[in-house]
Amino acid sequence: MLWSAMIVISTLTGCAPVTLEPPAIESPMQLEAPPIGEGIQIGFGPFVVPPHDEVWLCEVYELPTSTYSHVNWVEYEQTAGTHHMTLSTLGLDGQSDAIAPGTYDCEDLYNNSSLMQEQIMFFGAQGDAEGTLHLPEGVAASMPPAMTIIHEMHYVNAFDEAVELFSNVNAWTLSDNEVEEGIWGGQVRDETLDVPDGQITSEWTRCVMNEDVDVLFLASHTHELGVEFTVKLFDGENAGEEIYLNTDLHTPLITQYDPPLHIPAGTGFEYSCTWDNDSGEDKFYGPTSEDEMCNLAIVHMPFSITAQCDVVETSDGVLWQPGD
Repeated sequence: MLWSAMIVISTLTGCAPVTLEPPAIESPMQLEAPPIGEGIQIGFGPFVVPPHDEVWLCEVYELPTSTYSHVNWVEYEQTAGTHHMTLSTLGLDGQSDAIAPGTYDCEDLYNNSSLMQEQIMFFGAQGDAEGTLHLPEGVAASMPPAMTIIHEMHYVNAFDEAVELFSNVNAWTLSDNEVEEGIWGGQVRDETLDVPDGQITSEWTRCVMNEDVDVLFLASHTHELGVEFTVKLFDGENAGEEIYLNTDLHTPLITQYDPPLHIPAGTGFEYSCTWDNDSGEDKFYGPTSEDEMCNLAIVHMPFSITAQCDVVETSDGVLWQPGD
């Protein structure tokens, strides 16, 4: 889930950074930073998550760059078992005065604003303690200089001891003359899902691209009750070949397609989520670990900020679109 990202957000009011007691430790950074001119390194935390507690934190800061960065591949390390880590932009030119730099409770940051709907993620990771993500040779996600971002982490500590929450990311770059193609991406969400208690439930969504694209990555996201996530090709009328399957929803799968999947305009995907709800209560869409989600992320070439997968049919009849 790596793409160049540019958005416009609403001005937030009444939201101040939280005061956190820093742990008496140094950052557990193990990654060696890229040499100057070959990439950048950014980090989150570490912060202490108390036993049997849930933390959803957002750090707002500027990337340490003075020119455009053409990112070709990324490596990361983070607290194992992280529910999700994301990096998102905050403005059309990569900068924004809407949110002051600092560390926020994400629930407060996103509450009563359109920020969550309007921001576009340019990198994300879940579950695994480390990993890498590569774009094809000559392909890059280009990020503006000093781009203001939200570095977001969500972690549920099921242990009897405190856990150190951290995230470190290296972004390795190409020079201007090495870039041959850019990328873009987005996601499709089911925000009206209904997961009754005591049942195995599935919901599906069909979307079609509004422009011809070549898909590089697909990724899934649900919460604790999810047991299966599938994606099939959709020709505009019928679902066909299954191209994605994930049955371990604690480690959502980022799948790279090599060669890329060519998806002509008017065709796209049918994706389906299945939940096994034995929680004792009905579940609905929401951002916390006590809620559920059913999201499909798509990363593609070429770079086009107007390209998106328009929802045309769903199992519950509600059609979601980006920005809703």
